[in-house]
Amino acid sequence: MWKKIYLLTAALVLSACSEQQSNDAFLTLGDQAFSQSAWSEADESTRGTMVYSFLKEYSVTGMKSETLIDLLGEPTGYHEYDHDLAYFIGGNVQSQYGEGYLLVFFIKDGIVDEYRTFPAID
Repeated sequence: MWKKIYLLTAALVLSACSEQQSNDAFLTLGDQAFSQSAWSEADESTRGTMVYSFLKEYSVTGMKSETLIDLLGEPTGYHEYDHDLAYFIGGNVQSQYGEGYLLVFFIKDGIVDEYRTFPAID
C-alpha cells in the first residue's frame, strides 16, 4: 500500500515539475498572425507578438528540430545546451539573457520535447 502511495506521489511531483508553460501566457505578448516570411523579417519585439499564433497553428511538441528550424530559422539565442533551440522574443522584461524573453525548445533525440520562456511569462 505505501509503495503505491509513494509511486503516485512521485509521479505527481514529476509531472508538476515538467509541466509546460501555458500557450495562453504568450497571448500577453500579442496575437499577430504567424508567417515564416514575417518572422524572418521581424525584430524580436514583433516575433514575440507572433508566438501565440505560431503555437496555435503548429503542434510543436513532437516536432523534429529540423522542421522547427525550417519554420523559425536558425536560433538567435543560446540556452544551456547546444542541441536546444533558443530564440529571443520581445517583451518588456530584463533577464540574465538580456532584454526580452528567451524562448527555448528543449530537444530530445532530435524531437521537441517541451518549450518555455526564460523568464517565465506571468
